[in-house]
Amino acid sequence: MEDEAQVGLLRHQAKNDKFNLNFTDFSVKKPFDNNWKTRCEKRIKQTSITIVMIGPETYKRPAVLWEINKSYEVGKKVVGVRIHKDKKDPIPGPLLRNKAKIIKWNMEAIQNELDKK
Repeated sequence: MEDEAQVGLLRHQAKNDKFNLNFTDFSVKKPFDNNWKTRCEKRIKQTSITIVMIGPETYKRPAVLWEINKSYEVGKKVVGVRIHKDKKDPIPGPLLRNKAKIIKWNMEAIQNELDKK
């Protein structure tokens, strides 16, 4: 939730006709419970890739870690995108363990990763 403005910007950028992105935001706006997990897993299964926006606290957010692990569990590609180009915010453990690609926030780079799926 702390990075909501940046997620809003990504959502806006994804609407640009220059990119072939269909962005679905399933940020935690409700309690992180079994009901949320069930809905989130359904959404993850409908995606082609999970993009993890990496900010200063992302690495320790239980819901984010759950989403990353679930994405890998159901066979999805996962890519980390650094919210702040000039900072080296900690990378969540599941991304490190799975040797996920970590890129700077750049729509062309994100599109390139989607095209590789």
